[in-house]
Parts: sequence; C-alpha cells; structure tokens
Amino acid sequence: MIGMSAGVATAQPAQPACPDVHWIGAAGSGERLGAGAADGEMGRVIAKSYRDFAGLIQQSGRTITAEAVNYPAVAVPEDGGILDWAGFMGSVDTGTAALGQQYQAFVAQCPTSQVVLAGYSQGAMVVHRNLHSLDASPNLAAALLVADGDRLPQDPTVNIGSVTAVPGAGKGVAQDWPILAHAPAPLPVTMGARTISVCNLGDAVCDYDPDAEDEMNPAAVAVHTSYARKAGAMDSWTVPLYQLVTQRQAPLPAYPVQVTAGS
Repeated sequence: MIGMSAGVATAQPAQPACPDVHWIGAAGSGERLGAGAADGEMGRVIAKSYRDFAGLIQQSGRTITAEAVNYPAVAVPEDGGILDWAGFMGSVDTGTAALGQQYQAFVAQCPTSQVVLAGYSQGAMVVHRNLHSLDASPNLAAALLVADGDRLPQDPTVNIGSVTAVPGAGKGVAQDWPILAHAPAPLPVTMGARTISVCNLGDAVCDYDPDAEDEMNPAAVAVHTSYARKAGAMDSWTVPLYQLVTQRQAPLPAYPVQVTAGS
C-alpha cells in the first residue's frame, strides 16, 4: 500500500494506523509510463483530485491515506489492430482485478475505515467494473469516475460536466463495443447515489460519437484531456465528493458475539 501526503503526491511508507478515509486511485491510459509515473502513479487528474479532497478531510480533523491501483494502464493504441485493442482491454481487466484485490486487502486490515475509489479514463473503467460487486460493502463511501469509457447516460449517478445539458448524451466508448469491452450493466441506485460521474460534451472517451468520421480528432482529445487543469482551484466534483463521504456513516467495528451456555 502506497501512502501519499495531501501536499506532495509521492510514494511514502505505509502508515501503521488505520486512517479515517483511504483513497484508491486508478491512472488513465499511459499515465504510469515514463514521466507519467509521477503523481503517486495515480496520474495527473486523480492525483490532483486526491490532494484537493485530502485537504478537506484534514481540515475536518480526520486522517487520510492513499494508494494507486497497480496495473499497466497501457496507452490507447493509435490506429491499432484487434491485437492492440485486445492488449488495451487486457490492461483494463488486469486493473479491475488489481483494484478488487487491493480493496479487499485494505478493508481486511482496516475494517472501520471509509474508502473512496477514483479513476480517470481507463482508470475510471477499472473503478466502474468493481462497483457492482462492492455495492454492499459498508466501507465504500464514494466513487469518482472522470471521463469514464464505460459511462451509461441512464446510470443513476451524480452527474457533473457539460454533457448533463444534453439528454441522452454521454455514452462511453466501451459501451459501443460490448463484446470486446465487456461493458458493465447499469449501476443499481444504491451504488449510483454515491458515485460521481464527470463528463464534458465532445469528450472522445465518455461522450463517444459512433458516427464521427474521426472519433479521436484533436478537438475530442482536447476535451478529454482538459479535466483538472486549474492548479490553484478545486474542481467541480471535489466538494460533492467530500459531501458524499461525510454524509455516509463510517463502518462500525465488528464485536465478537458471546453466547451464554444453555441459551
């Protein structure tokens, strides 16, 4: 488990005590390669989201730690064939399994901590594909999906971004390729109510246009890479995410049940 301070997103030794809140972040495509391995290996968007969110948590007097999902986060193939895309989706599958394992390992160690899952682009897909199985988990306080390739307009999520102004818009690119992508079914209301989905109109990944001649045109890519660019300001999803966590009761400790003889 990788610990991160709120101010500097660099790897630190794991803290021995369980935090009030723990953040698990999944980087976007290509963000764990080369220079992209900075930001605690969560990628630029999720690392900034963590720093801003952690500041609010610490101001409230609570503690927070974080770790990155340990997966390849391979870059999107440029004009790749079926094998290239199969490798990309294999990265998503690997990340989905890794996040599930990291989540279970953490809550087993810290059963009274709240957990926030956050992912951008490919990382949002990694998070999204764990949400159905974690719906009943008392530790999962909230999830953040930024530019999610698995986005469904009808999902009962807390929606943020310009795509919300157009009814029916905001279908993730993976939803148009369900056989290859194994796109998930709609989220249950109980999970959607604690999931924030961020998407802007024209985003090549979360607002995919199957009729576009060039779906990866520079304008669509520019929208996709425009999130969390204001270094000195909180993003529109930070406070709502914080509110979701504070409104949800932290898990209670499990006490052993004592049975009296003869009862």
